[in-house]
Amino acid sequence: MFENALIVAGGYLIGSIPVGVVVVRVFRGEDIRKQGSGNVGATNVWRTYGRWLGVPVVLLDVAKGFVPALVGLQVGGEWVGVLAG
Repeated sequence: MFENALIVAGGYLIGSIPVGVVVVRVFRGEDIRKQGSGNVGATNVWRTYGRWLGVPVVLLDVAKGFVPALVGLQVGGEWVGVLAG
């Protein structure tokens, strides 16, 4: 049970990473929250900086939801998703 709680907590922490902020800061040294609509999401990154930064943000945003869910299913079984939801 403790292992399942760690998986859920880890998934929550990974999901809280603002990928748009990180990618734009690393590759452009700017703050996406001060550009375009001010949103940290992939749409604002794509519109403001183009596909070369937008595509990685989209893929990393999808991965940060998919990977913890997959790990939870593989390690903890289907009940991990019930605990998280």
